[in-house]
Amino acid sequence: MTEKRSGLRFKVSLEGKPEKKFDMFAFAFDRRGNLLASGPVKEGQAHLDLQDDQAKHARIFIGPDIREKRISAPTVEMMKRKHAYEISWKFESKKRVYELLPIPELHWQCWLWCKCRVRGRVVKPVEAGGVTTDMPVCHARVHICEVDSFPIVIERLPDDLIFRLRDELFDYIERPDPPFPDPPLPDPPIFRFDPRVIDPTPENIAEMWRNLENPRRKISRIGGIPNNPGDETNLPIVPLSGGGPISGPLPMPTFAGLSSLSVNIVRNTLLELRELVWPYLCHWPWIWPYFYTCDEIAVLETDSNGRFETDIWYPCSGDRPDLHFWVEFCIGGVWTTVYRWPIPCGTYWNYVCGSEVTIRITDPRVPWCADPPSMPGKQIAVMLIGNNISMTQIQRDISGQNAGLTTTGKPFGGSLEPHVWFGENLIASGITHYRWSYKRADSDVPWPDDKPWPAMDAPVFRHYSETMADDTLTFKPFLLGPDPEFPGENLFKIQPKNPPLNPGVALSSWAPMTNGRANTASAYFLSHLLDGGDVSTAAGKYELKLKLFDSSGKRVNLIDQGITLKIPTVDGPFGLGVVPTRAVPNDPDPAFSSIDMEEMVIRKGADIVAFRLVLHVDNNGCEAEIYKTAVGVETAGDCGFITYSPRDSAHISFKARHPNNFATFTFLTIPGESNDVNPAYASGSVGSIIALNGFERDAASVFSKNVPVAALVGTCPQGRAAFAETLYVKALATDGWSGRLRYLDRSAVEPFALTKTGP
Repeated sequence: MTEKRSGLRFKVSLEGKPEKKFDMFAFAFDRRGNLLASGPVKEGQAHLDLQDDQAKHARIFIGPDIREKRISAPTVEMMKRKHAYEISWKFESKKRVYELLPIPELHWQCWLWCKCRVRGRVVKPVEAGGVTTDMPVCHARVHICEVDSFPIVIERLPDDLIFRLRDELFDYIERPDPPFPDPPLPDPPIFRFDPRVIDPTPENIAEMWRNLENPRRKISRIGGIPNNPGDETNLPIVPLSGGGPISGPLPMPTFAGLSSLSVNIVRNTLLELRELVWPYLCHWPWIWPYFYTCDEIAVLETDSNGRFETDIWYPCSGDRPDLHFWVEFCIGGVWTTVYRWPIPCGTYWNYVCGSEVTIRITDPRVPWCADPPSMPGKQIAVMLIGNNISMTQIQRDISGQNAGLTTTGKPFGGSLEPHVWFGENLIASGITHYRWSYKRADSDVPWPDDKPWPAMDAPVFRHYSETMADDTLTFKPFLLGPDPEFPGENLFKIQPKNPPLNPGVALSSWAPMTNGRANTASAYFLSHLLDGGDVSTAAGKYELKLKLFDSSGKRVNLIDQGITLKIPTVDGPFGLGVVPTRAVPNDPDPAFSSIDMEEMVIRKGADIVAFRLVLHVDNNGCEAEIYKTAVGVETAGDCGFITYSPRDSAHISFKARHPNNFATFTFLTIPGESNDVNPAYASGSVGSIIALNGFERDAASVFSKNVPVAALVGTCPQGRAAFAETLYVKALATDGWSGRLRYLDRSAVEPFALTKTGP
């Protein structure tokens, strides 16, 4: 006896005859697009487990089997993209079996699947010695999404926007070399943080000490994306595949199609031009909202070489898949988005199966990966501050004014982490611990001889992996210090050659790629918390020292123990090439000053007891303020206009300040949609003692200049023009990871308008 099944059955047939058999599925959605039920079509029938109250208003689709082809749940939009067939039917309460009209061949031909190999790599551009090298990023999580195809977007565009798209194309055709604006940065911006979260990170401390309200930022003319004038961030190249910009005259039939008054003819002509249109989509933000979805079809983890690879499926009769990639990385134990472009800007249209996609990560929180090298013997190499500033890039003359600054004149700020390599034979010789400590080193802030140096006591960890017999993999933290076996001493363990091998663990190994920043720090010098977080009084020079200790906690003399102290001789960040070192302080190389080298150690008699490092710290934020532009005594009133006579000059002034002049600025005066006015432009150091393009600086770091009104208005009709003054002040401080601490920057915007008096 056949078991009676609840729900509804649909008899399914096809127009025409497929050359090969393929699987079909039935899907039911409610009015809101929520999936109610699904089931395979077997022997010409599909069973959907629907209750009567669900079936009354259900939308039924017959389409390809997509269960194994993607990881996101089926949606109505997905049905449309996959050319699923929505049946026309009417629910009858006493009817359990429905016979459907044959599915048109136009639809089922799109249900034949082809396999596509997707492969790529995630890298981080690293500059060393003037050469940029792509270093692999391991254990990043790559999300692969399938984007609405261009025909679908064109089909859903309203009629008026079809004509707008046509007009935008004509505008670019008339200008063979269109001045594209810069595309926006991948989301999220570097170091985005929520100031409502109370924790002692450098960003939040800086937020607490801001004297100004949140600064207004210059908004670029594309999509309202913040775009700081003079920002040195290198924008990645927008990945575009399968198309190119329009150049040269269009064929007459195409030109006639675009010029038609019929919206359907224009729409179809745009579809024919899809490969020519793709490169422009990123530069038209108004069209972005019509890219509704990006269905996730795979999530992959990069291997030890930064590579990822998988197979996806797409309809054989349609275009090749349009793929969008975004990347997460585990930062502080949380998977964090570190690379994500807007869909029209970051999509590989008509992806060529098997071709390699290269994703370049610029977020400074993401490390590149390489096996940590070992260093034999009883040696110590003090390498870097953070990832970018080598010991050779720090000015060493302790008594000099610039001591502790980088060789390019930058101070340090935020959390500063010295990187140190410890030789393998130190632990075997009984030298097991180290300690970093510091003191104030400014001559006007004397440090008493009997006053102890505060130790850097923030916990330092190293991550290691544990692989169980069943291949279960976990990552655990290993505490280097402060070592609880020496309470109150703030001693830190030298990292052992091998991590712990706990009971039941088949294999363990160090795993620095879990958090590149935490796993390379030997200590944390939290410069933003000095003097209770008062960045003004804390700014200045600090002397840091590194000491070694034996297993009993006794300080070790380096010469007594035959320990060699070294520093690198090349600038950071280090690339793929050899990183040479030299001994401190007794290397006979004449290229180095013996006095400078002697200042890098602390002696007791003839012995060396510590490595010495001087850093100049400054966590002060910048100031940016634009004052009202004036012509004579008149400034912009409620209506924003200033009247003038042709021979008048406009007094333009602004404050670009840093308490210790560790900042630069860019000031622009932009009329309408034009380029900035050169006589009203200035840039340079906030402490400049010479005029910058005619802008004089006073003692309060206020820059001012009288600019002829005629130079501002230029050829604007009727002598009327509106302007936006923008000011961006950039702090120079670095933590050795990012180029600058951007959260110390400030910006301002001020509008004004000019109108001529009389004829």
